[in-house]
Amino acid sequence: MRLWLLHPAVVHFPLALLLTGPVFGLASWRRPGGWQERAASWLLWLGSVFAWLAMGLGLLAQKTARHVPEAWEALADHKSAAFWSVGVFSILSLWRAWGKWPRVQLVAWILALGLLLYTAYLGGEVVFTFGMGVTS
Repeated sequence: MRLWLLHPAVVHFPLALLLTGPVFGLASWRRPGGWQERAASWLLWLGSVFAWLAMGLGLLAQKTARHVPEAWEALADHKSAAFWSVGVFSILSLWRAWGKWPRVQLVAWILALGLLLYTAYLGGEVVFTFGMGVTS
């Protein structure tokens, strides 16, 4: 099985989970400790796990996709941003498990979404601008 072919599908899970989580986090400000707060935590944790999976599959895809010299710089930027995104959301997940300062965590989470969206933008650039990973 060529697992790297799953990268384009799997990348949508961390995006969806990590973008949805802050909505529940904001909803939990009125009633701390309710189901919305637990939902936000689970969305962060699951989103982080899927981010690791997407990054692993992306690293496999990098080794197997046809080489497009013009795309190497964009691919390197995408890869760096992915490492940063996964690292930041892993730290946020551990912080959330620790349970201290949930409102500060939520603000950090919302800021981290900028990095995640930048990572996605760079991935789109690699595919749609340079055609890497698609047949010509």
